[in-house]
Amino acid sequence: MRVLLAVALASTPLAVAASDNSLITQFCKTAVKAELQSSGTVPPEGMVDHTCRCFLAEVQNGAGIKAAQDTCKAKAAEAYGF
Repeated sequence: MRVLLAVALASTPLAVAASDNSLITQFCKTAVKAELQSSGTVPPEGMVDHTCRCFLAEVQNGAGIKAAQDTCKAKAAEAYGF
């Protein structure tokens, strides 16, 4: 799913991608849930939303996709005790 998110964001001009927050958020939520499910982890309430809000903010502030993912995974792990 990360690849799908990266392809979707890379193939869309940043101004358009940044203006369509709901699409980015939906891709993010799908990717986060799939990654957690594949690791056998049940996310605590709010974790997916928290991670995707972080990701969106990071990307809007100029971070690359990989950097935003890494930053937000670390923040979620810290916030939710993983």
